[in-house]
Amino acid sequence: MGPLSKKPGDVLPGIDRRIVVIMAAFSLIFLMLLFYFWRLQVLDYSLYLRLSDNNRIRLIDMAATRGIVTDRNGVILADSTPNYTLALIPEDMGTDREAEIVSLADLLGRDGAQAVEWFEKNATHAPYSAVRVFEHLDPEEVALFEVNQDYFPGSRLMVVPRRFYPYGKIAAHIFGYVGEISREQLDSGEYPGTRKGDSVGKYALEKAYDQYLRGKDGGRQVEVDARGRELSILGATEPSPGANVTLTLDIRLQKALELELWEERGAGVLMNVETGEILAMVSRPAFDPNEFSLRLTSERWNEIVRDPGHPMQSRAIQGMYPPGSTFKVVTAIAALMEKSMDPDEPIFCSGGYRYGGRTYRDWKLGGHGKVDLYKAIVESCDVYFYQAGERTGIDAMARWASVLGLGRKTGLDIPGEKEGLIPSLDWKKRARGEIWFPGETLSAAIGQGFVLVTPLQLTSLYGTIARRGTHMDPYLVSRIEDVAGNELYRRDPAVKHESEIPDDVFDRIISGLAGVVADDSGTGRVARWAGVPVAGKTGTAQVVRLQELPEGEEEFPYELRDHSWFAAFAPVNRPKVVAAVVVEHGGHGSSSAAPIVTRLIKKYGELYPLEELTPDLKEEAQ
Repeated sequence: MGPLSKKPGDVLPGIDRRIVVIMAAFSLIFLMLLFYFWRLQVLDYSLYLRLSDNNRIRLIDMAATRGIVTDRNGVILADSTPNYTLALIPEDMGTDREAEIVSLADLLGRDGAQAVEWFEKNATHAPYSAVRVFEHLDPEEVALFEVNQDYFPGSRLMVVPRRFYPYGKIAAHIFGYVGEISREQLDSGEYPGTRKGDSVGKYALEKAYDQYLRGKDGGRQVEVDARGRELSILGATEPSPGANVTLTLDIRLQKALELELWEERGAGVLMNVETGEILAMVSRPAFDPNEFSLRLTSERWNEIVRDPGHPMQSRAIQGMYPPGSTFKVVTAIAALMEKSMDPDEPIFCSGGYRYGGRTYRDWKLGGHGKVDLYKAIVESCDVYFYQAGERTGIDAMARWASVLGLGRKTGLDIPGEKEGLIPSLDWKKRARGEIWFPGETLSAAIGQGFVLVTPLQLTSLYGTIARRGTHMDPYLVSRIEDVAGNELYRRDPAVKHESEIPDDVFDRIISGLAGVVADDSGTGRVARWAGVPVAGKTGTAQVVRLQELPEGEEEFPYELRDHSWFAAFAPVNRPKVVAAVVVEHGGHGSSSAAPIVTRLIKKYGELYPLEELTPDLKEEAQ
C-alpha cells in the first residue's frame, strides 16, 4: 500500500473525526469537573462549611427569666416557674411531618389538629429553628416523651420560664399579663432584641416596664448527631435575668380591698396622702393573668372579652362614673373662690328647687330646712348645691375642677388611664355641637349630668384636699434593681403643683367633710372610727333618671340601681391615707361604699399603728 493520504474533512491524517469529537467532549467534561471541584473547595468553601456545621453544630436558645415583682415589704407578687416545652426542629423531622406531630400529640393526650395548625403557623424559613408546639408539660408527659423520644427525632425537650402570679386574680389589673410578641410589636421597633415566639408584656405594669423586666436571652452551641440529638456542648452564653421591680403596694391591704369587692362590680383605691404611693388598687371583676402565661385558645379569649362583667377593664383607672355628691366639694370650692356664695348664708331647703319651669328634687323628700355650707356638706343637701352651681356657672366650676386635677389623667405610671370628663360651654359646643342649657349646670353641681371621674381621680382629688391644695402624682413603682442589687430606677415623691386655693377655703371644706362622719346628721356616720377622726363624703350616682323610688330600691333591676361612692381620708388633722370606692349599682354611698372604705382604713391602722404618728396626733387619737 502506498503512503496515507489526507482526505477532505480529516482533522489529522489517519484520525477519524468521530474520535476527535469524543476526545474533545471528554476533555470539556474533565475541565468542567475540575472547575466545580475548585469552586467547591475554594470559592464556596465557607458556604458549605457553614452548612455542614449547621447540620452538626446547633445554636440552642436559652430564654431569660423575667424579673420578679414584689410589694413594698418584699412579698413576691409576680415570679417565673419552669415550663417544660416540646419544640420541633423541621429539618430533623421525617418526610411526613404532619403524621409525626399527630403521633406525638396522641402520645401526650393533646389535640393533634391544633398542634399541626400551630406548627404550620409558626414554622419559619430557618430549617433548624425550633418551633415550640407542646407547652406546659406535666411530669407524666415529660416521662412519656423521654421513654419514646427515639421515635421522634425532630423533637426537643426545653425548659422555658413561664410567668407566674401566686395571688391569681388579686391585683391582676395592676400587673397585666405577658404573651407571645405580635407581628405589630415586632415591627414597631419598641422591643429590640426580640424574635418571633418571645414573650413580652402585653398590658399594664408588664407592658409599661417590659424593657426592665424582660432580661436578655442566652444560648448554647451544641454538637448533634445525624438524628439531631445533642452529643456535647461546645459553648454557652448564660441568659441575663430581668430586673426586679418593687411596688408601692402592700399586699395585705390589696387583699383586704379585693375581698371587700370580691362579689361586686366596682373599684377602689387606697393611697398614701403624704407621698402619692398607691397602697391598694382594685378592679372587680378581674381576670387571672396566669391564664395568659399559658397558650390561650381563641375560644377562651372570646369568653373573656364577651363576659358582661368586662373583667379586662381596669375600672380603677378606666371606669368613668358620675361622681354624685362626692363632687360637691368641687362645687363648694368653686363657689367660695368665685365668691358666689357666702359660706354662712342660710339657704332654705324644702325638698326641691324650682328652676326653668322644672323642680329639681333633693334626695331628702322633706328637705333639710335652713342650711349653710357646713350643714350642706354634712347632710349632702342637693338644693344648696343647685343654687351654688347656678350662681357660680359651669365654666367657673370646670376651671376649679381642673385646678383640683379633674378632667385629665393623674399621671399614674401604668398605661390605659382615662381622663374623665368635666363639661363646659366650649366642651359641649365642640363635642356635641349644641349649646349649654342652664339646667345642666344644676345637674353638674351635684356630680350628675356629663360629669365623669375615675376612682383614681376621685382618690387623687380627696388627697389634694387633704394636703390643702398640693397635688401629687400617684404612682405604683418605687424602684427597680438588677439581680446584682444595682439601682436602675427610683421614684421619689414629687409635688406636681400647688393650687391657688387659700387655707381658709380648705378649712371650710375639711370641717364639713369631718362633720359628714362625726355629726349624728352626717351621711357618712357609718365611717366613724373611735379615736381616729375621719373626713369623707358619700355619693349616690344615678344610672338612669328615676322620678320616684318604689317601696325599696332592691325592687329595681340590678342594672338600674344607683352607683355607690365613698371617699375619705384620715386622720383629719394630719392625714396619712386617703381612699375612694365605687360599687356599681350598690345604691346609697352610706350603705355600700362607706363601710368598705371604713374597714379598709381601719386595716391600714392595724398595719401602720398610731405609734408612727406625731405625738400631738397620738394625744388627739387617744
